[in-house]
Amino acid sequence: MIFLVTLKKHPTKDTKQEKGFVPLWDRKSMKKIILLLGSFYFSLAITAQTDDDTFSPGKLEAIAKNMKAVWDDTDPEFAVSSVPEKWKEESGVIIAQKTKFAFDKDANKLAVYEITRRRIKLNDRDAVNSYSSFYFRMGSANDGAGIKVIKANGSVQDVSLRNAVFVEDADDVPSTFTPYIGKANTYIDKSKSKVIFYKVAVPDLDPGDIIDYGTIFYDDNTVKKMSYIEFDPIYFVCTREYPVISQKFEIDTDNNSFVNSKATMGAPAFRETGNSNGEYVWEDRNREKISDTRWVNSLIEFPMLKFQIVFSKSENRSDLFIGDRGELKQNITPQELAKKMNNLYNRLDGSYYYTMAKAYLKQIGYADLREDDFIQKTYYILRHISFYRSEGFSSELFASCLTQCLDLRKIPYDLVVTTPLNLTKPENIVFRTEPEWMVRVKDKFIFNATPFSNPYDLRQEFLNTPAYIISLGKNPTATPVTLPNTKMEDNIMTNTITASIDTASRNMSVVLQKAITGFRKRSYNSEALAYTTALDDDYRSYGGEDDIRAGMKGAVLDSYEEKLRERKKEDKTRKLEYMKSELADSYNNILAYNEFTLNSDGRTWRKQDLNYTSKFELGDMVKIAGDNLLVSVPGLIGDQLFIPQEDRSREVDAYMSYPEVIRNVINFTIPAGYKAVGIQSLNTTLDNEVGTFAVQASVEGNTLNILVKKHYKNATVKKEDWPKLVAMLDAAFNFSQKKVLLKKI
Repeated sequence: MIFLVTLKKHPTKDTKQEKGFVPLWDRKSMKKIILLLGSFYFSLAITAQTDDDTFSPGKLEAIAKNMKAVWDDTDPEFAVSSVPEKWKEESGVIIAQKTKFAFDKDANKLAVYEITRRRIKLNDRDAVNSYSSFYFRMGSANDGAGIKVIKANGSVQDVSLRNAVFVEDADDVPSTFTPYIGKANTYIDKSKSKVIFYKVAVPDLDPGDIIDYGTIFYDDNTVKKMSYIEFDPIYFVCTREYPVISQKFEIDTDNNSFVNSKATMGAPAFRETGNSNGEYVWEDRNREKISDTRWVNSLIEFPMLKFQIVFSKSENRSDLFIGDRGELKQNITPQELAKKMNNLYNRLDGSYYYTMAKAYLKQIGYADLREDDFIQKTYYILRHISFYRSEGFSSELFASCLTQCLDLRKIPYDLVVTTPLNLTKPENIVFRTEPEWMVRVKDKFIFNATPFSNPYDLRQEFLNTPAYIISLGKNPTATPVTLPNTKMEDNIMTNTITASIDTASRNMSVVLQKAITGFRKRSYNSEALAYTTALDDDYRSYGGEDDIRAGMKGAVLDSYEEKLRERKKEDKTRKLEYMKSELADSYNNILAYNEFTLNSDGRTWRKQDLNYTSKFELGDMVKIAGDNLLVSVPGLIGDQLFIPQEDRSREVDAYMSYPEVIRNVINFTIPAGYKAVGIQSLNTTLDNEVGTFAVQASVEGNTLNILVKKHYKNATVKKEDWPKLVAMLDAAFNFSQKKVLLKKI
């Protein structure tokens, strides 16, 4: 079985248009998926006080008391006010930042203090704007927050928290101000700590000022009936948005807490302080800022520290990635990994969902199916259960259910474990949460299902990635294997565009049909399927019965059908609004979005391509030139990425995720009374080792036909070849800015 790890990296604005990470399980995508499944979010509204003062004098005094230890810290790094000459032209400089994790356990609670202090020199207006608001959590009596501004003349101003404003959506809090580990999720959670954030304006900030702020996050985790708690792993890239003079982590654990850590790409490692057992420190100095920010496999390419704190009542548990008490565990051998995976797999109880899957299989007569059909339908059944009967399976639960189903027909399989190539390398696994599982059947790999996936779909995070086949039993082994790769021809997006203009209004009517295969589907699944009926009849994917309506009769069924009709009616209107908003990533001049048609949802074995059609109108596509017209027909390929001068050199390889082909087939109707001239000037071909951009234009009758091809040939572009990719991107951008001359006849 293969173990998969998902990476939480958010795409940049141009990601969907072209390249980059598009993680399925980021917060935005997850909301879309839940919307597709007809679920609703319920949230508890917390309203800020209506008085001018958010916090009473007594509360402010308590916060200040909590912060005293932070401000009294004698660490000399926080007394520095000057920055090196070489960084004086930078937008900002992190003079010092330090986070300390302290653990204290009594009989029932594991108290966790996360104490952070940062001191930052703001050199220009951009840096000032970035820190013009200070966010802080105040969900416990032990929480703390404070901010000071050191002016250029050396005077110190304390920023009052008195008029702080409640933040309604915690997702709006910048990651700079959020805790690293926060509250652990426990089965029995009677903690008094809550996730409640506030923000306060930082007045009168000027370039040249220094901000010095601190926060205390306190969480009291219930452990009376818990044998262990795994806090979220922390992945810390040493290079930050600004240069850093000094940065530190300190960990002070109790007798039942363990630390796993790994430093890569030359990052310094944690070390024991020697003061007491279970006390560790990490220090890094004089770190230049991040230079490359687009298409960067940052956790692999940059110096990075990762660590995790685990509370466990017993040391060296077989199902946890921890060592002996007081040990700073930094390595997991393949042999140890095999034992851990074997123990985890044996402890996993997927019997409930397996029993459910077996019942579905009986409905469709699984014993009489061909093996290939059995595998396909089993996959779709588990996908169905995972998202209709649960909240999505972990990769190990999916693999467990799948292998139990395969055992029904005695179909041989292998369990495989690996990690995503954009998170960590398999040889650097040190956390239990890093490995992900998959199943190899008939030399093909089956990954954990998503609401949109099909059997044997590869995952871009695992292309050509080293992995281990895990044999189970008394003497488990880990045998190296390499996961499959993909070819450019496997990932094709074809945009067939039919367009015409109204010479009176000078607006352009467009019909855009998208046909998408392979990994590119992942960027468009949510866009295509939101507010549609695509998932209403999911049972058809495995040929079963309608289990949603099963058991409904009479008034109950009538009520369900009525609500379904109402939802579908509302969704038709919402879909048009939604698509207009989504297309704004490609076209910034949409006047109206008129019609959407889903031709194929890409979620079934017979129709795995995603295909849908949009009809809309664009403005500002026609310019008057005397009696003639200048029409932005090339602009129909959508906004193209422009690489600014500061990004035209590169220090690390560009990670493009996967190779792909993008084809735009444009059929533009030339209006009566005009002819297109100078069409041959549109033709161009740029082809090199990393990419291709080619245009073929011709006129047939009253139709201007333009074929635009854009190829990304490699998943990774070496930094030495970056100029070649820039040349291709420049060619695409320059073409998109061209106009077609329609001459009056």
